[in-house]
Amino acid sequence: MIKNVMKRIGRRGATAAVVLAMAAGAVGVSAGSASADDWYSLNAHPNNFHVGVYQYPNSYQGKVAGVADLSSFPGTGDVIYLECWTRGENISAHGNVWYRIGGTNYRTFPDAYVYGAFVDRYWNFHNGLRPC
Repeated sequence: MIKNVMKRIGRRGATAAVVLAMAAGAVGVSAGSASADDWYSLNAHPNNFHVGVYQYPNSYQGKVAGVADLSSFPGTGDVIYLECWTRGENISAHGNVWYRIGGTNYRTFPDAYVYGAFVDRYWNFHNGLRPC
C-alpha cells in the first residue's frame, strides 16, 4: 500500500515534502538566533570599541546620567538588556542602527540606546532582533 501511495505522489511530491521539512527546520533555527528582551554580553561578539549609553539614538543629545561607558573588548564582562533596534545617527559612516536597551550590567533603567556598530557590528540586527 505504501508503494502505491509513493507511486501516486511521485518524485515531485517527495521532493516538495523534503523542501517543506527543511524550510520548517530553518525557520525554527533562525527564530532563536538573537533574542530580544534579554541580557546580552558584549563579550559574545567583541569588536574593540567603547560603547556609550545614550538617552536617544544619537550622540549629540547626551548620555544617560550616571552610566559609565561599556566595553566591547575581548575578556570584558559588560552586558546590556537588549530590547529592539531602531534607526538613528550614522556615526563615522558605520551605519545608523541603534539598539534600545533597558539596562546595563544587570542594572535596569528606562529606555536608553547604544550604537549597534560599536556593540557587535550589528550581529544582533542581522540575526533576528526585532525592530522597535
